[in-house]
Amino acid sequence: MRRTLLPLAALALVLVAGGCKVEINGGATPGPGGTTVPSDSPVADPPFGDGSSANDNVSPSAAPPAKVPALTCDQVAESELGSTKVRYNNYPDPIPLTEGRWAGEDGVVVALQPPCATGDLTGDGAADALRAIMLDGGGTGKFWGIVLWRNVKGAPAYVGTVDLGDRTPIEKITISAGQAQVVYLTRPDDASMVELVIERTATYRLIGDKLEEIGYVDKPHS
Repeated sequence: MRRTLLPLAALALVLVAGGCKVEINGGATPGPGGTTVPSDSPVADPPFGDGSSANDNVSPSAAPPAKVPALTCDQVAESELGSTKVRYNNYPDPIPLTEGRWAGEDGVVVALQPPCATGDLTGDGAADALRAIMLDGGGTGKFWGIVLWRNVKGAPAYVGTVDLGDRTPIEKITISAGQAQVVYLTRPDDASMVELVIERTATYRLIGDKLEEIGYVDKPHS
């Protein structure tokens, strides 16, 4: 039996009539409804069986952490001195401050003083508080120091106290670049208590869990 080949012209006519377009070396392929899509055009990710696509697996950007409110100098005036780990002045329990003041049954009066600063000393990005304090034991001594509170979710947590000596009033406190500078008046070791002839600027840094002096500069005070 002799086979009859369909002429190429007739085959092309059938394909065109059927709404299809075929290119042997072309850059287009038939799309839905007879439209053509270039082969180099981007194609959306096919849906998975549940209707989702590969793009659905991309996690959205994480929300930035909430900013912790800075401690304030007024806030620490209603906090505590001492903690379960670090005692203040050897008192067995933390002592509560009311408007920056506390009076004990032994006659000791503790009072926060105006020099105060807030800033990050712990390196966690939250502003801590450092404030001057004076302890009056009922005699002639007036013992000055600085108290550091760590910022814990916007609340003050006692870190520790640094004693600066008897009758050494603090003039100013500043915090910058993870360090604190404390300006106070003092005297030579061989001078009387009333001879406040030195203005000392001491620099402190939190090392471990303690506020440590890392240096100071003196200049005459008249």
